[in-house]
Amino acid sequence: IKAKVRNALKDVFKGSDSILDAGCGDNPYYHKSIKAKISCIDLRQTKKTHFVGDAMYLPVKKEKFDGIININSLYYYNDPSTAIEEFSRCLKKNGKLALMMPFIYPIHDAPDDKYRFTKYGIIELLKGNFEIKKIKAIGGIFNLPAVLFHSLIKGIPLMFSKQIRPIARFFSVIIFYPFYLLAQLLSLLDLLDKSGRWATYFFVVAVKK
Repeated sequence: IKAKVRNALKDVFKGSDSILDAGCGDNPYYHKSIKAKISCIDLRQTKKTHFVGDAMYLPVKKEKFDGIININSLYYYNDPSTAIEEFSRCLKKNGKLALMMPFIYPIHDAPDDKYRFTKYGIIELLKGNFEIKKIKAIGGIFNLPAVLFHSLIKGIPLMFSKQIRPIARFFSVIIFYPFYLLAQLLSLLDLLDKSGRWATYFFVVAVKK
């Protein structure tokens, strides 16, 4: 998945662009695919953060950036519509917004994980401020077994008390990881799935109106 995200971002921005990564986290692996100058904001200080703040109330001037990246972050926000309005405010005219968000993916980081959007929900969310140039499904029907086995490895230990979780995690890896590797091979067939109905994630590029 990470390789697909890096590839999807590779040609979105120009080297001369000024980009804001809203919700950079600890490890924005996708930065390697972007040659533009990147500023980072997150709710907490990380080694990549230039300033700390809430993406729904960005502490930056109007029309400051050529582009905004929001990778696996929007679904955490209390009000994604407010965040989209704020992204629009901070982008220059014709500035680009690159979003990635999960669709068929288990709840994680509870209770902060709040939303899942279909392709049509994304269109509705963006239509007031942006013109969508691309909505791409990342992962398809053949990736579902990989999602399942990854969920078993991560999820089964959570069924147990904190004292027993390390043991449960060890046995989950021993039992299910070989199946996960096989499922990863099966996911190569996602090239055949053009439906977009079984996306693990959606990747979106939109331009400010």
